[in-house]
Amino acid sequence: MTSDETRQLGRAKNAVLAYFENRLSIPKIYIDAEWDGHRVDVLAINRDGVGDVHCVLLFALDTAGGVGEFASKLSGFMNPMLDRLEKINAQYKYVGAVLLGENETSGLPGIPHEISERSFSPDGLGRVGFLSIHSPFADGNPQVEVLFKPERFRAKIAKLADEYVQQHEADWEIRA
Repeated sequence: MTSDETRQLGRAKNAVLAYFENRLSIPKIYIDAEWDGHRVDVLAINRDGVGDVHCVLLFALDTAGGVGEFASKLSGFMNPMLDRLEKINAQYKYVGAVLLGENETSGLPGIPHEISERSFSPDGLGRVGFLSIHSPFADGNPQVEVLFKPERFRAKIAKLADEYVQQHEADWEIRA
């Protein structure tokens, strides 16, 4: 991974943190978290650490090449990410593509059908959300675009979340 990719992934983590900060109610947000034996790029636990758990896995995607090449690259990254998310116990799961290269300002052109179908839970209860993180404006600040909203998975993890919040200091939280 180049230093530019590392920087862009770091900036994307902050963009996802801001996304959750604006959409969740009093979240505790952790970057590069170890959640139930799995590394996740961003972990957000809603309602001051007692609500739903949101896990995000990110990957850098070079946007160079034609549509067919892009779809092939995307599938190459997404399938392993979806495999990893199947093992993670959380109510909401996301995969985020951090777009790099000349076309990074355009967002993802679309998710291949087979990847879209894989995003659903086998029992039909839950769907992985897809995020596109790119820099659409002249200021170059990363923006989070939701391509597919996540749907709630079955997850009985209240005790796990309680223990995690007690043992880990959040990277972002509202302090009274």
